[in-house]
Amino acid sequence: MRNLLKKRINTFGIINQNKFLITNSYLIKQELANALFRKDILASSIDISQSNNTTALNIEAFTRTSKLLKYRKAIKKKILKKTNYTKVNDLVLSKLNNKFSTNNLLINYTNINKNIDKKILTNYFKTFKKFSTVLFSRGFNLFIDFLKILSLVSQNKINPKVFLLVLGQIFKNLTKKKHTKFIFFIKTIFDNLITAENNNVIGIKLVINGRLMGKTRASTIKIERGSLSLNTVNSGCTSEKMHVYTLYGAFGFKIWINYK
Repeated sequence: MRNLLKKRINTFGIINQNKFLITNSYLIKQELANALFRKDILASSIDISQSNNTTALNIEAFTRTSKLLKYRKAIKKKILKKTNYTKVNDLVLSKLNNKFSTNNLLINYTNINKNIDKKILTNYFKTFKKFSTVLFSRGFNLFIDFLKILSLVSQNKINPKVFLLVLGQIFKNLTKKKHTKFIFFIKTIFDNLITAENNNVIGIKLVINGRLMGKTRASTIKIERGSLSLNTVNSGCTSEKMHVYTLYGAFGFKIWINYK
């Protein structure tokens, strides 16, 4: 009986220690993701765990091309050292120092850019090069980011939320006359994801809701390729959603991806 009471007391102590993480873990992840986004780093996954007096923070993120070009120029000019390449530790500690002031903070940062397959990247560049002048006229770096993230999505090595963020940025820069070209662009992406060799994507679906083509009323467009098991619980099917705010109003984006 005493052993059972000791176990119960220990469990209550662990719950009290992790009370802050249980109540505010989502807010911490969102604040950290927003801070990384301002630094041109797209967070794929953020995990927070606590044991005793130490807090472990695991971050998997994608570094954008504009950020990499800045650091390469700085390294060539010998302004930065190669050891201080990302400075993620300083960013995290400055944002979360007050919240984890009593604990030891361990940060494990992994850069997803290392997982990009160059062969897949070159194939996507050849197929989507024709869209670079139509949809990416204002930013070529965004086109390169799109190709990198698309190659990671095909390999199931990045969260679909990052892919949705890039699609939202592409759509945000377009005029209402180019909405039809954007829809055709999405259809070609999905066709290539499904029919490509050595691909892990079985099915994919995107739903766009809003005032497309500048219409007075909102409409919904569904683009679906492959097979999706949305009615049953499937571990391989993931979904993400977000809002894109443009000059023509707010648009809702939701994506489903079914992996092998």
